[in-house]
Amino acid sequence: MKKIRVTFDASDHRMLPAHHIRTSVALGAASATVIAALLLHPRSPSCPPPTLSQSELSLSARLVSDHVVAGEQDLVVTIKAPDDRATHRPPLSVAVVIDRSGSMSGDPLTNAKAAADRLVDMLDERDAFTIIAYSSTDEIITGITRATPDAKQRAHTAIANIWAHGGTCISCGINEGANELMKTPIAGGLSRMVLISDGQANEGIYNRDDLAQLAANTAAHGVSLSAVGVGLDFDEMTMMRLARVGHGNYYYAENTRTLGDMFAQELGGLTQTVAADLRLDIKESATTHVVDAYGYPLLREGGAITVPVADLRAGEVRKVVLRVMVTGNDVAALDLGWRRVSDGAHRDSQAIVATTLTTDPLEQARTIDRVTLQEAEAAHSARIVEEAARTYETQGADAAQQVLERHMADLDKNGMIDAPTKAKLEDAEGKVRMDFAKKPAPAATKSARAAAYELAQ
Repeated sequence: MKKIRVTFDASDHRMLPAHHIRTSVALGAASATVIAALLLHPRSPSCPPPTLSQSELSLSARLVSDHVVAGEQDLVVTIKAPDDRATHRPPLSVAVVIDRSGSMSGDPLTNAKAAADRLVDMLDERDAFTIIAYSSTDEIITGITRATPDAKQRAHTAIANIWAHGGTCISCGINEGANELMKTPIAGGLSRMVLISDGQANEGIYNRDDLAQLAANTAAHGVSLSAVGVGLDFDEMTMMRLARVGHGNYYYAENTRTLGDMFAQELGGLTQTVAADLRLDIKESATTHVVDAYGYPLLREGGAITVPVADLRAGEVRKVVLRVMVTGNDVAALDLGWRRVSDGAHRDSQAIVATTLTTDPLEQARTIDRVTLQEAEAAHSARIVEEAARTYETQGADAAQQVLERHMADLDKNGMIDAPTKAKLEDAEGKVRMDFAKKPAPAATKSARAAAYELAQ
């Protein structure tokens, strides 16, 4: 009997024959290195398929080719939320945590206060909010309260009286914002902290690892954290890391006049969020080692590996690209856990990943799936942009430009990237090259890292 390989999507119990399976390859910058195929373990076809309208997430994953040569491969994990727009949005509990250190004096603080005012105006009595200001210490500007008209008016008055002074105790703001959100009068829904900073932490907890652990602990208690870096002096690496481990989003506002639009975007995303507290747990097989996660923190504790994933809105797709060393047919077991926002239920999906080893690179190349290749290439491009930013800091704009130009030349040479994907990557890298040519180094590198963050998602 002919053996037929199948793939399983955790949102769909139907079986797919091998000629319908999409796998793919990422070609390296210096050589055409073919990446591997990932097939998900089948489940019983007798089980009825759950529908996405039940607010379940779909989980699928695969290497880039069906047959692989032992070595490092890219494993593309796809998480998709149902495109089921809620008729009633979830109630929100929001903490706006504003840096009011001395360096925020003038337009930066004025614009941050205007953005906080705008966010408060967008809430209604289903929601709750708190405003926290921090410098060397923290101050509760408005304690957690329902967003009634009277409470909102009092908040506007209190926000107007925020003034700049002191140092930058980011941990002070995070701790106080989390404490207030734990006292929310809203049952269920979402809790989100929006953290603004224009400088590097120099008081309280200022070690990058310790700050990241604080954000992770905050997220573990149901409060996701989005980070907004403003100006040219903040530590973007720390702010991006806070957002990643905090299950939130990262924004870069070179000009603080854009803060109002960013807050509106953040709040708009919250109203359509269907899944929160996402975590991807990975169990390596005896013949696989997870090397890295492009654009995501890879958290190891004992033998467990976890990748925190940001909250998902209706219809949103998130890609997590893992670099894995594969030396056998068994690859990994994946478990995606999340909290369903509609009713607070905790849900999970699993997938078992396997492949077929070969010693023939041509066989690996013949089983490339171009769709998965495009997804992996976006993660590769994010890494190239980050490399260009580091190069700019150490060797200057010309050297950074060459990093990006070599990558574009490699994309042209391998011929495996489709036109829409290539255009998207060229556009992103083209903007970064323009920034390198025209902006001072701090602005150019921050813009580049923001672009890398977007590509990696």
